[in-house]
Amino acid sequence: MKNFWLLPILLLFVGCQDGSESQIFADTLPTSNGGRLDIIVVAEESIWSEVAGEKFIKYFAPQQDGLPQAEPIFTVRQVPPESFNSLLHRSRNIVVLEEGPETKVTVEKDEFARPQIFIKFTAPNGTELAKLIIQNQEDLTKMLHDSEMEHLQKRVTAKPQPVPKLLKDHHVSMKIPASFIIDQESENTLVLWNKSLKSDQGILIHFDPIMEDDALIGDRIIPLRDSLTSHFIKGDREGSYMVVEDYIPPVFENLKIDGNFAIETRGLWRTKGDFMGGSFINYTVFDETNNQRIMLDAFIYAPEIKKRNLILELEAILRTLEITN
Repeated sequence: MKNFWLLPILLLFVGCQDGSESQIFADTLPTSNGGRLDIIVVAEESIWSEVAGEKFIKYFAPQQDGLPQAEPIFTVRQVPPESFNSLLHRSRNIVVLEEGPETKVTVEKDEFARPQIFIKFTAPNGTELAKLIIQNQEDLTKMLHDSEMEHLQKRVTAKPQPVPKLLKDHHVSMKIPASFIIDQESENTLVLWNKSLKSDQGILIHFDPIMEDDALIGDRIIPLRDSLTSHFIKGDREGSYMVVEDYIPPVFENLKIDGNFAIETRGLWRTKGDFMGGSFINYTVFDETNNQRIMLDAFIYAPEIKKRNLILELEAILRTLEITN
């Protein structure tokens, strides 16, 4: 953690000092519940309706980039302390906003259930609580997202299919659910689909060599994606194909995947020559060990339902990428 106001976050792990006793206690905890990316906020109405609540919503529930309809990054539900009952104790993500003499943020793991993240903001008044939220929101948002990602990865990749040969040939491993069926395969590109009554989820994986001038790859991700999808992802109408929707520009972010530099791209796609559209997430990974660029691209078509959680599932799959050599 870094750059916190007044006091650092205290990481408190539930359990006794003796490892065996701690494990025995952990085994007695119930399984946590709640929807994906849900946060229960325990706060008095006098705190929640003022500046502290406003800042929490601003930083923890802004709109997720790359979705056609407005959906927040986290779904936040506030309850007063007297309503924080035994059922809500089992929520996967819990945040407490309270007034007290100390100014601190504490984070506890598996306080009432497991897996669970329990965060408590304490300050003398609402204004100081708001300052704590502002100073800590970036790291805590990442912590909550990473925890949700780990939980989801265990579920969606519990029974992965054998690693496709193309990935093995390029020294790559991924945990792809068995529900994804290989649709197309070429020398350096693989397309998989998971289709249901309400949604279609697709994954495109492409390999090519790292070029000397790849420092400008951020400017080339969209043209490369369009060239691939125009060839491999066709629409229902003859001659139609997928391209990036440029009316709302995609959003880019640098990060690391399996220790390798990568660029995340979130945006919208449309079908040129047809009326279909949806969301996509793309990771362009630089595998310097094997001198290759790996494009991991996932997209959804789900016109009648919300998209955030479907994209999160795809993100969880793509982030299982490992360089095996």
